Amino acid sequence: MIKMMVTVESTILQVKNRRHTAVIYVNESKIEVVDCTNSTNCRIQGVKGAGCPSYCPFVVDAKRYVQGLKTKYRVEVLNPNP
Repeated sequence: MIKMMVTVESTILQVKNRRHTAVIYVNESKIEVVDCTNSTNCRIQGVKGAGCPSYCPFVVDAKRYVQGLKTKYRVEVLNPNP
């Protein structure tokens, strides 16, 4: 289980495409993938290690969403700010 402190500036995003879903924690300067169903495909493509690379399409879309740009996949905010 991963414990994180959710602050006002941080958000938890769910990025979905037709087949896979990623839950991503975004802080002011840090992006951390909490859960991803695309990890099997990443291993097949040769991505090694436990973390997701910065060029992962789910991580890229999370960054674009935070910047206010158009995203390729559907992005939902799991913890809306009050």
